Amino acid sequence: MYFPAEHFLDKLQISAEELSDFEQRGIVKGVARAGRVFYSSRDLYRLKGILLFMTRGLTLEEAQRRVDHPTTKEIPAAPSVAKTGGGE
Repeated sequence: MYFPAEHFLDKLQISAEELSDFEQRGIVKGVARAGRVFYSSRDLYRLKGILLFMTRGLTLEEAQRRVDHPTTKEIPAAPSVAKTGGGE
């Protein structure tokens, strides 16, 4: 699904200049149709994630890396609690 630039800007609460900067850096890629620019839903969610990480103190490059290559650390399973047969 593609969204017009205006929707993209409103949804992400960024300026047209910021969007242009992200496009120049290759983070998003607009598609021109009928005199307007559209962005994919993938671009929307990707940039949303990048902006979230940036608000938490990551640099643009770090945020991009986190969104594009999330770590897949396994969380150790909780030890099972064995029932004892006491009290029966």
